[in-house]
Amino acid sequence: MLSRTRMIGLAAASILALAASAAEAKTKAVIGELDWAGSRAIEQVLNQIMTEYLDAEVSTIAAAQEALYEALDKGDGTADIVADMWADHLPAQMKNYVLPGGRQTIILNKTPYLGTEGIFIPKYVADEHGVKALADLAKPELAKLFDSDGNGIGEMWAGSVGWESLGHTQVRAKSYGFDKTMELTTVEQAVEVALLKDAYEQKKPIAFYYWTPEWIHAAYELVKLEEPEFTGYTMESAKGTERYNENGCYTFYQPAERNDWLEASNIQCGQPPTRVYIAHSKALAERDPKISQFLQQVTLNAGDVNQWILDMEVNGKSVEEVAKTWIDANRAKIEGEWLAGVK
Repeated sequence: MLSRTRMIGLAAASILALAASAAEAKTKAVIGELDWAGSRAIEQVLNQIMTEYLDAEVSTIAAAQEALYEALDKGDGTADIVADMWADHLPAQMKNYVLPGGRQTIILNKTPYLGTEGIFIPKYVADEHGVKALADLAKPELAKLFDSDGNGIGEMWAGSVGWESLGHTQVRAKSYGFDKTMELTTVEQAVEVALLKDAYEQKKPIAFYYWTPEWIHAAYELVKLEEPEFTGYTMESAKGTERYNENGCYTFYQPAERNDWLEASNIQCGQPPTRVYIAHSKALAERDPKISQFLQQVTLNAGDVNQWILDMEVNGKSVEEVAKTWIDANRAKIEGEWLAGVK
């Protein structure tokens, strides 16, 4: 017979073995880190929810976007999740890894949030002066509202040097006719944000290129100048995509594509919103269907992301604090919608 001491020792060993087995049973999930604040906030929200509710062992890895999607496709666990996939900016990845006809090794959440781009002004300018549409800036009397140096021509920030937005804004200026009434500026982003703060405090007009999500939309009441509805890209490079239309309203060539890019380009409508998804690998879905179901059911909105960026970049809060505060305030949504059928 086994001695009492021996039996106790075996029982203790069994308990330790079971504990170790349980620890090993945790699903490991690696989130690929992207280098902008909105993505870091989404990553942290997912991290905390998966850790708390799904008992996952979550870690992160920083790498270039292309490498992260290659890792999801490979499915070896190097990276399992990309929390902020701007799908319409990544046609090759969508074609190769997501859409039917490709490898279909990457799974997206069912409902993306929308990222937008355009020309913005403070709401007080729109209300007081009736500036509503981008084409309004071709009217000299309205363009002069944005003249800060007294030369009779308004100014509009088109983005920083090297940004693709510069080309799009140049084409818009030519197409809508405000190339003769507005001067495009290219100061650094931080300088433009400081100019916006000053203009807002003094209730002065200011016009500038920007996008959502970003914290300025949580801090200031801004409006995007209206453009006709997007009906399709006409360029050869867009053929085969759902947004191609040979009779569409949006023709844009990069300077590297042709020397006469400005003359050949013509924009008569707004850019369509960019669909932003949470992506995860098919391999992760096979390892843990519950985590996959959760990730597919997450629904984000640009307003929340705007606020997260504001709290991090302006209010000085850590990304961990921002995520925890939001989770604590939205547990009904998380438990009733994002985790429906999972927990």
